[in-house]
Formats: sequence, C-alpha cells, structure tokens
Amino acid sequence: MPQARLKRGGARNRRDRVTWALNERQCRHLIDRSFDAWKAGQPLTRFITLAWGLAGIDADRAGWATGQFISKASDWMRHHGHPMPWVWVQENGDTFGQHAHILLHVPLELADLFRPMPRRWAKAINSGAYVRGTVRSERLAGASAIAANPMRYQAAMLGKLHYMLKCAPAPLEYRLDTGGWGHKPWGQSTRVIGKRAAAWQRR
Repeated sequence: MPQARLKRGGARNRRDRVTWALNERQCRHLIDRSFDAWKAGQPLTRFITLAWGLAGIDADRAGWATGQFISKASDWMRHHGHPMPWVWVQENGDTFGQHAHILLHVPLELADLFRPMPRRWAKAINSGAYVRGTVRSERLAGASAIAANPMRYQAAMLGKLHYMLKCAPAPLEYRLDTGGWGHKPWGQSTRVIGKRAAAWQRR
C-alpha cells in the first residue's frame, strides 16, 4: 500500500483562545484522520499523554509544547524513513494541569528505538528538565498484529479515541463512530487555552 504524504494541520486557533469543550467538527476530524492513517498503511499504534502542567509549563504555553513534541517526533520519524500520522487533544485537570493526549503512528520495526524518545523530547521542550510522570506512553493492544486481528486493533483505537473525545457534548457519544467503546462518558468540560485539537492532513 503506498504511503500517504503528510502535512501538519488542524484548527488555527489563537494561542490565547479559551474553550471548554470539543465541537462535532473537531470530533469527526480526529476520527476520520485516525481511520485515514489506517487505510494509508500507517495505523496509529501508540498512545501518549503529555502532562505539561505537571512539568511546570503554563497553560498558555501547553499548546506550543505539544506542537514542539509533534514536530520533534515527526522529524525523528522522517529521519528513519517514515511519515507519522497523528491526532491530539488538549485537556485540563487538577493532577496534570493542561495536558495533551496523542495517538500517533510508530512502525513496528521502530518500536524499540522510539520507546525512550518521548521523554527526551519532553525534557528538551522543558529547558532540559524532566519531571517524573510528564510522559506516559503505551502501545495499543493488537498493534503488533493488525493484519491478523484487525478487530482487536480497531477496538483499541476506538477506545482511545472515545477517551480523548470525552470533552465533547454528550449527545454526540453514540452518534459518532466511537460510540460504546469507551469507559469515560462524554459531556465533560475542561478549560483549555489555545488549540484544543489537531490532526495530520493528507495532501
């Protein structure tokens, strides 16, 4: 399957814009781009949480920090000969402060090399300091054998998307393609400064 050409994308929100929830357009965009990545042969196989508030990064800089992380990860992946589809959302909470949840593509052959990199990038973004718990990274269930058991991978991907979209209006939960897959109800609200969601785009 030919690889898709990628470019950075997402809603062009002001850095100081305050929002409290995702909207339907953002939700559909994240779901569509996740399935587009799979169809392009670059499924989203790793789920990463970046707790910028825990690391001491202010909420008005968290969106910038997430963009820097995506840039560093994309450059690293490109250096190793692969594109990197991705989707992310930002939330806010008492424990992590403003933080990001990311789904991204890591080829199976690069999984071991990739494993230590998110902490290195977070450290570089935070002026050389790393606070324990800033990065949480896991491989999706079934990601190592998607062709053999696509339904297992799909359930894992939809479960993560459902979790990422929990700050969408509750009526959307069963109207969109993640309905019934998650354990966190939609309709939650968190105050986010700057861009709330973004995804890769196919040229």
